[in-house]
Parts: sequence; structure tokens; C-alpha cells
Amino acid sequence: MSNIKLDKNTLEYFGGLGSERIKVFLYTAWCSGNKIDIVAEFELDESVEFLEEQNNIKIYIDKRDKENLVWSSITRVAIADHTGIEKVRYIYKWAEVKWRCGCGSSFNFGEEKSVKLDLGKLKDMKAKFWK
Repeated sequence: MSNIKLDKNTLEYFGGLGSERIKVFLYTAWCSGNKIDIVAEFELDESVEFLEEQNNIKIYIDKRDKENLVWSSITRVAIADHTGIEKVRYIYKWAEVKWRCGCGSSFNFGEEKSVKLDLGKLKDMKAKFWK
């Protein structure tokens, strides 16, 4: 059983690049607090740890992220944006994710967020636009 599950697209993409190793890591970003990324070029130092090998690609992780990466799954999604330029994002799935943004690429492990509505501002906008 794998420690981390990378989807077929991710493994094929990095395999097609000729990558022999990749690093999976979390970083702080976007609306929900965290995102995930995968890179093929990185330094092997004391901050990274070998996790396993899939499709002849050695998977390394940042040691500080190990708790949140083991037993997770990651899917690579590549979609052209409104300019026609391909944008790549990784969708991270793990049982401990409590909140996810609308596009699904950012997430957090804390309490689920609720939408905060300022009724005063809403009333002001309504008065301004529907006179």
C-alpha cells in the first residue's frame, strides 16, 4: 500500500519529462490557507525525506509536511485559462482537510469557515443600485 497516491496524469507528466525524482510539499497561499505543489528540481538536503517510488519516480517530501502528506492523494489538473495559457494545479485529498476553496486547489486543516455577510453593506448596496 502506498504512503501517498499520485494520479496517473501526475506520474505520466513527470515521467514524460524524464524525471527520476520529485518533491511534494505544502505551502501557504490563496483563500483557504494551503496549497500543494510538486517539483522535479530540488536540492537533496536534510529538509527532505524519501517516501517511496512510483512508476520509477522517487518521491520525496518536505519533512515538515510528512504528517499531512502520508495517506493523502494528489491529482494534477491542467486547464487553459481565459488567455488560453495552460494553468496547472494540484488537488490534494486527505481526511483531515476541513475547508476547501471554490476551485478546490487551496485548503486548510482548521475549523470549517463560514461565509461572513455584512448585512449593513448589503443594504447599502441594495439602496444604491435599486433606487
